[in-house]
Amino acid sequence: MIADHMRKLFAYNSWAWQHIFASITQLDPSDYHAPRQLFGASSIHFILVHAMSAESIWLARIQGESPTALFDPAAYADFTAVHDQWRDIIHNWANFVQWLNDTHCKANVSYQNTNGTPFTLRLSDLLQHVINHATEHRSQITPMLYQLGVPTRPLDYMRFQLKI
Repeated sequence: MIADHMRKLFAYNSWAWQHIFASITQLDPSDYHAPRQLFGASSIHFILVHAMSAESIWLARIQGESPTALFDPAAYADFTAVHDQWRDIIHNWANFVQWLNDTHCKANVSYQNTNGTPFTLRLSDLLQHVINHATEHRSQITPMLYQLGVPTRPLDYMRFQLKI
């Protein structure tokens, strides 16, 4: 039951990011990189790279690795570069959650943060964190897109479930 719920949440996460990506493709590249005054973030690009980096790092941690740094936004010239890598990360998550079962979800995962500090948490809690973190950053990007006149769609979980 827990594993099924996690699969739904990760399918939702992918769906929601795809809608954000579709809106971002309507942006002028200068608006994509321009500093914004919302939420202390420097740009839509910065938030996207941060969120993508976090999703990649959490999957690596769950798989026993301990990445020591977030991705560098300067390493991605434009949205296409970010989107290309993110597509792979979404695919990797889909493959990972496909094989989850409730026993896996109840197991503890030990990892180190980027500073090397060790932590241990239940896998289902880590997975929930990944989803919540993504929701937080989509909620930062959406008003930025709105300010730029780019249409966005509601990303509520119920809209995903009801296919509306």
